[in-house]
Amino acid sequence: LRILILVSLSSPALATPYFVQCFDFGCKTTRELHYQDHDWEAIKAVFDAEVVDAASEKQAIRRAVALMERISGELSGTRLDKGGNYPGSDIPTQMDCIDESTNTHQYLSALQELDLLQWHQVDHKYRRIVWFATHWTATVREIDSDQLYVVDSWYRDNGELPFIQPLGD
Repeated sequence: LRILILVSLSSPALATPYFVQCFDFGCKTTRELHYQDHDWEAIKAVFDAEVVDAASEKQAIRRAVALMERISGELSGTRLDKGGNYPGSDIPTQMDCIDESTNTHQYLSALQELDLLQWHQVDHKYRRIVWFATHWTATVREIDSDQLYVVDSWYRDNGELPFIQPLGD
């Protein structure tokens, strides 16, 4: 399942990404989200402060994804999402790793579309299978090293900093 960023024109000269937020385990429910200008300014400001190399950009990506989750949580009603699948499967709007990775992939794609990423590019979503368990995550590729890093918010409650680590870990 792949949901792409959609683009709308907010003025004749400025295109702004908007999202199709998905939730309720496996993207059973979707909601179109449009951020306000002040939201985009806050997201851009995350990258203005001391992003000087790939390591500092990874930290900015973490902060930006957490901020985007908080904004999206308010707009979509997913603000009470708990990390992992349990506890919380009985909470309306709870997200599993399919939902989280799809939404995070869209956030990362928006950051790239807005030219906020200098040391990374958005890569595919990846799936890991261990025994009978499957886990999905969004990824970015560090341009200089060609190393893939997961950007995974599933383990944390809505709006908390996601994990970023090498895909192999």
